[in-house]
Amino acid sequence: MTKAIVIAWHKYTPFGDRYYQPLFDYFIHNLNLWKGEFDKLYILDSTWNFTPEDIKSIPSGVWCEVLKVNPSLRYYDAYKEVLPQIVEDIVLFLDNDMIIYKKEIINEIFFLCEDHISNPVVSIYDSIGTFKPKEKDNMHGKNKFCPYLFATRKKLLMKYRDCDWGPNMPHYETLGKLTELMLKDRVSNIEMPEDKSSIYLDGSYAYSERERGKDLGYYHIRAGSTPAVLLAWLHAGDIKTYYDYIKNQPKNEYLRQIAWYWYMCYVTKNESIMRDLTKILQDVGVQEPDWYKYFNEFVRFHNLPFPIVTYAKNKVVN
Repeated sequence: MTKAIVIAWHKYTPFGDRYYQPLFDYFIHNLNLWKGEFDKLYILDSTWNFTPEDIKSIPSGVWCEVLKVNPSLRYYDAYKEVLPQIVEDIVLFLDNDMIIYKKEIINEIFFLCEDHISNPVVSIYDSIGTFKPKEKDNMHGKNKFCPYLFATRKKLLMKYRDCDWGPNMPHYETLGKLTELMLKDRVSNIEMPEDKSSIYLDGSYAYSERERGKDLGYYHIRAGSTPAVLLAWLHAGDIKTYYDYIKNQPKNEYLRQIAWYWYMCYVTKNESIMRDLTKILQDVGVQEPDWYKYFNEFVRFHNLPFPIVTYAKNKVVN
């Protein structure tokens, strides 16, 4: 069976385009690891406005098609809209901040959707909303499929194009309605485990009681564009919105997101964005030696494929 990956790309500000580039550059970096594990890549261009240079950076041997979509569409509605244009048998939806940093993860997902399983759905599960699946639905105490890692056969998914996939809070959100309908039709759903564990600058942990993440080979950053949006506000947009955000939002959380962005920039050698991120760190009172200490712990915690770095003479060195 043929296999397609579909990823929606959206910029949340009409300015500051360059600050979003590390997301795509890092995606290309990882794509080189697993480019042989699927047949075609579909890039949904919402407000990203991909350039010819962006497309040229896609590794050789990857068959890619860019599909423009209405920027007003929610991303799962954009998936529904483009579904008829996908010609492959199996489709895998990924968020652009779902990082796949090991080989064979994509192969495993598609293997679980192969034709020896009847009506397969392979997804991360979540528990947002009040919808309660039946015990026989095999949702392991959770209640919805997640669009940031969701795979099934195109033929099966086409049956649900005429219904809303969600949300309808507080009952469910994102793919909640689609989940409800699919479970009613007795699909063969398989859960992919999720790693939400994090280490914070203050030394505390989220979703973890140990000093290491799960190291699944994939990780959903969650609001991974936040550093790009902050930089866009800071350098090209509404400076008041920027300062309101860093004052009122949980500091540990946006520093976690900045650590992921810093990692992306370091891997892809985007030093100018790293310098811009340093301005945010200064604005929130984080000293550079403390930041590099945290970053080292962050890399170790997630067992990321990258050398440990140190701070010396205002430069990052191996």
